[in-house]
Amino acid sequence: MPAVSVIIVSYKVRYYIEQCLNSVLRSVPDAQLLVVDNKSDDGSVEFLRERFPQAEIIANDYNAGFGKANNIALAKAIGRYVLFLNPDTVVAERTIPRCIEYMDSHPETGAVGVRMQYGDGRFALESRRSLPTPSVSFWHMTGLGRMFPRSKVFAKYHLTYLDKAQECAIDVVSGAYMFVRREALEKTGGFDEAFFMYGEDIDLSYRILQAGYVNRYMPLPIVHYKGESTVKTSYRYAKVFYDAMLIFFNKHFHRYSGLFALLVKIVVGIKKMSTFVLQNIRARRRMLADYTENCLYVGRKETFASVERLISGSEVLRNPCFIEGQGSIDALIGGSDIKAVLFDTSAFSYNEILDWMYARASEGKRYTMGLYSSETGKLITEDETL
Repeated sequence: MPAVSVIIVSYKVRYYIEQCLNSVLRSVPDAQLLVVDNKSDDGSVEFLRERFPQAEIIANDYNAGFGKANNIALAKAIGRYVLFLNPDTVVAERTIPRCIEYMDSHPETGAVGVRMQYGDGRFALESRRSLPTPSVSFWHMTGLGRMFPRSKVFAKYHLTYLDKAQECAIDVVSGAYMFVRREALEKTGGFDEAFFMYGEDIDLSYRILQAGYVNRYMPLPIVHYKGESTVKTSYRYAKVFYDAMLIFFNKHFHRYSGLFALLVKIVVGIKKMSTFVLQNIRARRRMLADYTENCLYVGRKETFASVERLISGSEVLRNPCFIEGQGSIDALIGGSDIKAVLFDTSAFSYNEILDWMYARASEGKRYTMGLYSSETGKLITEDETL
């Protein structure tokens, strides 16, 4: 029996999930891999079956949504732990093994979340969250949490007053990387399929707490490209996201008065429309801005020509420089005037790459990260697949 079953729901992100699975196999080569495809029309199923014969690819004939698709794979999981993992992630080599070790020695823990970082190395706030009770949600939606990130009252939603480098108890584990004890899933019954997308991780985390377990945050790294398969400028995104909040409220906080429930619905409705408007304004600004970036590729010399050809077709990367070598990334790069750092994944571990990106972002130095695999011939950044 494998220690962990890894479940990934895929929808039109075949190159991202390929990179994700490669990183998982570096971390736990003997994991049970279960991929559920929600009727992608980009050839994902055939592509993944050819590239990963050790994985079981479950092809849905309709888009079942996130929670239901995970439950389909959960019925086939045989590991003593289950990792629900987004396809647009990259996992450091040490992350999954340390989660296994921790859960083995802490039987009271139901689920573990980790230190998620974006493609530029920044810490993802959703790595640690409190239960979105009406009061916690109110302070968050009013923006006071962002204004007073050290306040234990206003900033409770994202727990920004806690040290990111320290393990701590949390209420909500993100569905992007949700490492769960099998017994906890057997007691809770998996995801609530009333949630099509968003909110189901909050609901499951809460039910794990109600079952008598504790949830933990551990400062172990993954990259989350943040919803690569989601079109966030559509009204449907805003509607699905905030409707999920209403489903959660009605399910767990229905005891509140009708007047208060009405107030919650009004606030959520306002947030739904304002999110749609703001996302489109930001998208328009991005379209008008010049996002081309000088880039540096670090890796083996025999890969230089292939990477240079890929960059020639990029809309973002330009003026490539190449450095041959392995070892200290800082020593190799020096003081280069670049905005994007592209890594040969056969020359560096994901541990090294992710930790370096996170450390630079913590110093206020933000680079676009690119990962090149000579096995696949693909160069992937948060913005492009080349």
